[in-house]
Amino acid sequence: MLKLSVLLVLVALTLELKWAATVSEPNVKDTQLSVAEFLARQHFAVSVPEKEGWTTIRATTPVCRMLVTNSPVLGWDRDVVARAATAGDRVFVVYRGKVYAERPSWLIVSYLWSRFLRELGLKVQSTSVLAVIATTGCNAERLPWDQLQ
Repeated sequence: MLKLSVLLVLVALTLELKWAATVSEPNVKDTQLSVAEFLARQHFAVSVPEKEGWTTIRATTPVCRMLVTNSPVLGWDRDVVARAATAGDRVFVVYRGKVYAERPSWLIVSYLWSRFLRELGLKVQSTSVLAVIATTGCNAERLPWDQLQ
């Protein structure tokens, strides 16, 4: 009987930790809205598809075309993003308001650490990684991405 009680307590604790971990995940719609509002403040015409879940945001000015999408921390979409870019485009990553020409390898460690803390029941907010494709003339890397947070 004692073993069954201990087992039930462990199961309940595990479920509670998993629930706490899912509650603190970032809201995809909120992130998408933040990115769209940020780009609009930068004087871009912004187009956000009405589909469910994250989709690519298109932002344009008369001399600039930009695509911004949420990118998995583990970077499995790297080839897809590279294929979407043309020869006249620049591709970069934005994480926590900083621009990186290449996806930093330490993002994986940061992601795993945050996940571990969430599984312990701590409320750690995940931060989205944004993949950006922009025409070279945009100088999109120079936008104040730190204001996006």
